[in-house]
Amino acid sequence: MYSRVIKPFLFCLQPESAHDLTMKLGHLAPWMGALLGQANSDKLKTKVGSLDWSAPWGLAAGLDKNAEAIEFLSQLGFGAIECGTITLNPQIGNAKPRMFRIPEEQSLRNSMGFPSKGLDKVKIGLHRSTNPTPIGANIGKNKESSPSESILELKTLKTALQKQVDYFVINVSSPNTPGLRHLQDRGYLSELFKELRPFEKDLYLKIAPDLEEKQLRELYDVAREFHLTGLIATNTTMMPERGAGGVSGHLLTEKARGIYCKLLEWNHDDSFEIIAVGGINNWNDVIHLWKNGGKAFQIYTGFVYQGPSLLKDFQTQAIDFLKRTDLKDLQTFFNLKKSERQQVMAQWTQKHTL
Repeated sequence: MYSRVIKPFLFCLQPESAHDLTMKLGHLAPWMGALLGQANSDKLKTKVGSLDWSAPWGLAAGLDKNAEAIEFLSQLGFGAIECGTITLNPQIGNAKPRMFRIPEEQSLRNSMGFPSKGLDKVKIGLHRSTNPTPIGANIGKNKESSPSESILELKTLKTALQKQVDYFVINVSSPNTPGLRHLQDRGYLSELFKELRPFEKDLYLKIAPDLEEKQLRELYDVAREFHLTGLIATNTTMMPERGAGGVSGHLLTEKARGIYCKLLEWNHDDSFEIIAVGGINNWNDVIHLWKNGGKAFQIYTGFVYQGPSLLKDFQTQAIDFLKRTDLKDLQTFFNLKKSERQQVMAQWTQKHTL
């Protein structure tokens, strides 16, 4: 239904208009999620941080910015849903048009600038949710706030949403708020994490894909030092030749892979999560992640282009993966040591190519 009817209609609209209409319909008719989606098999349950995702694929922040369509999205087959970016005070974001499709490369470009209805409105949306799917809050600073003011804003957001969400994500990596990426440094983050303690709920830092290795290592080290649950890698990438803003989708795949694979190479502790996001558009991208020691991931742009069928394909392929590797569930696979996982992946590759 999505590819034959819904997508052609939505793609006749401007990208942001299509997005807003989707969220409005999801809010007004959440039952459509069950019609379009598919519940995940219990075999796909995956431990991510302290939470049990119903599958290792989650929805990245940016689609449901104000927690308006959680019930709808929860029924499509996402293992977890991340709302936001949420700001303390309402703000309209950057000037329109600010969202663009690049269909020939299955990608998007946006310069949204954290449009948000603000904390009070988001709390209303979260209060309506009764679905057991884990919900995350991606939180960020208001555009005009100074670094010192932003620390208080983020603390206020975290405190206010503590009982309504299951995990938090700090977003200082969007390319669309002036000066925001400059906050990806040890000094600022150390002050922020000191102020946010105790964390109580899982806490992640979302990082940019446009980092030098030295900067990446510093972010990894500071996240470990302050005992964050993990890192989410990555946000959108800057491609000035394509226009202002951040690019996601297939054009981001190679750069995002480079970042999360480097993090996985450094990470030898299963208690620290590396959640991959950026250019994961098909099952081969998932296999690449798993072969490199990854586990959970998020999608956004692939979902825009492929709809719920992408989630259904993930489930079909994952069940087939379990059958071919004689594993009872995905968590059994993720619990294996790195060398054992490599053997399983080799076994799957052999049977898959027969």
